[in-house]
Order: sequence, then structure tokens, then C-alpha cells
Amino acid sequence: MRRVISTTTLKRLMPVLAMAALLALASACDTDTPQNTFDTKGPVAEKQAEIFYISMWPALAIMILVLGGIVLLCLRFRERDPSFVPKQTHGNTKLELAWTIAPAILLLAVGIPMVATIYDLGREPADDALRIDVVGQRYSWSFSYPDYPDADGNPLTISSLQGPAHIPVDREVAFHLQSIDVIHSFWVPKLGGKLDVIPGEENVLWLEASEAETFSGQCAEYCGLEHATMYLQLVAQPEDEFDAWVEEALAD
Repeated sequence: MRRVISTTTLKRLMPVLAMAALLALASACDTDTPQNTFDTKGPVAEKQAEIFYISMWPALAIMILVLGGIVLLCLRFRERDPSFVPKQTHGNTKLELAWTIAPAILLLAVGIPMVATIYDLGREPADDALRIDVVGQRYSWSFSYPDYPDADGNPLTISSLQGPAHIPVDREVAFHLQSIDVIHSFWVPKLGGKLDVIPGEENVLWLEASEAETFSGQCAEYCGLEHATMYLQLVAQPEDEFDAWVEEALAD
């Protein structure tokens, strides 16, 4: 026989359920994670975080006002007398103008810095940017440095299965992204947003690390059964240490 939860029991469970939901929400707020987009370590990630906050705070304020108003109306004007008919109104010109003009102004205020940032980050890499050719395949990444050939003229190449790739600090790095099988997505959260890696096309993503650190990244596009293992690491280090690493890697 099916048991039905009584209204009284449900009311008693509501605080417990609300607390469980709050704890689940708070568990996602930990910033000590290797792929935390809010722990920005480069100019690209910083600018992307700025436009995120520009859009988030107005949206959060609107959500609180709208939901708060709905709760207030539900409590204040809930039915008490079934025969009571509230005053009927049809249209309010001032109110309708207000909720049309205000969002337009808000969208304009949010849209201008967003569009400016999109154009800024979408530019070509700097002339002195370090070029790295990245090839994605199930389920690894290959990093080639055409500016650093070996004795046979072949570029220094590192596979993510062998170890991390290295980049210099405070210098733009131009990642030329290609795929040899399916669509992948190149993503190093602390340095910047993701970019799709598409078979038959070359997409260019420029990033810059503002401090020495080992950055974790991964493929952000589901590409097969072992998609979760397609991660990568970038070691950002001072220019002299990067040059020393290149010499050592070419000597091996």
C-alpha cells in the first residue's frame, strides 16, 4: 500500500530540505581548485571575469526583486474570502514605459563593455607572441613549437601523455588549434575561456600567464568514451627558465 506524506510531515521536512539545498549550493563555492575560472592568472581570464560580473550583479539584483515581489504578492494577497473579487485594472502606461525603457538602458550599459571586450580578446596575437601548434586527438594533446627546431629541423613537440607543455610568463602565447578526428575544445580555465578545435579548420587562441604556476586544462567538448582523460597542463615560468627547458628538451 502506497504511503502518502502528510502536509504536517512535509512542513517539518522543509527546513531540512532547504538546508541540504543550501549546503549543496555552497559546496560549489570552493576556490581552491585547479580549474577555477574565478582564480584568474592572466589578462584574458581577468577581462572575461570582469564582463561576467558586469552581467551577473544586475541579473542577480533583478532576480531578487522579481522573486521577492512574487513571494510578497503571494503572501500579502493570498485568498481569504472566496467571494472577494479584487479591483480589475487594465494597463498602466507609466509602468509599461518604465519596464521597457529601464531594461533597454541596462542592456546598453552592459552590452557596451561586453562588445568592447569581445573585440579586444578576438584580435590577432601580438607580433612577438610565442606560437604553439596544438593538435587534439582522442584522447590527448600534442604541442609543437615551430620556433624551436631540433637538429633535424623538426619542431620541438610535447604530448600531453608525456608531460606538461611549457610557456613563458608575461608573454602572449598563440595557440594554433587543429583536430585530426572529432571536435574538441581547448580550455585552461585560469588563463581564459575555451575555444573549439574543429577538424579541417585552424582556430587561434591567445593567452598569457601573469605568474609562474602549473595550470590545469582539459577538453571541454565531449569527444568519446575517454573524454574525461583528455586533460593537459601548462607550466608557466620566467623567460630564462623557459629557454633552459627548451634547450634541455631539444637535447633529449
